[in-house]
Amino acid sequence: MKDSESTEKLISRIANDDPTAFELLFQQFHKRVYAFAITLVPTTQDAEEIVQNVFIAIWNQRKHLSISASFISYLFGIVRHMVYESVQKKLQHEAFVEYFLEHNQEYSFITEEEVLFRELEETLQKLIQNLPERRREIFVLSRIEGLSYKEISAKLGISENTVDTQIRHALSYLRNKFV
Repeated sequence: MKDSESTEKLISRIANDDPTAFELLFQQFHKRVYAFAITLVPTTQDAEEIVQNVFIAIWNQRKHLSISASFISYLFGIVRHMVYESVQKKLQHEAFVEYFLEHNQEYSFITEEEVLFRELEETLQKLIQNLPERRREIFVLSRIEGLSYKEISAKLGISENTVDTQIRHALSYLRNKFV
């Protein structure tokens, strides 16, 4: 029996609320999902949380799963989406804090955490500036401006695989320098 056939059968069983099938699916794919997630996030704890959330999402959507590509590609897409949402939330939070501090001077006392955060942010900006020009451009379009790989690919006239590779290299560089 091929992996794809057994995966399809497991997905079908999961759609019928079979927790044993879900456990088998988890055992079959969780290591690969973790290995992919750890390339996108800075800590093992973040990667473990993403793995947990991916499989929670699979279980919650079990009645409506429609997978046209390979299942692992589908899982990786969920991981990318979760990482993207996490970054977006962080950026929105940072923007809110900055706006609040700028427009509410009476509350603009700076805590030690804010000082540390700003120092980290400055360090991150310097590290981003040290990336090769094209990699930096791709990284900024993805992580700062929030464009999808497809949008970046179209805008820069490069393949989505190139975008993905450049993002991976940038994240790896940043993780290594931030440690």
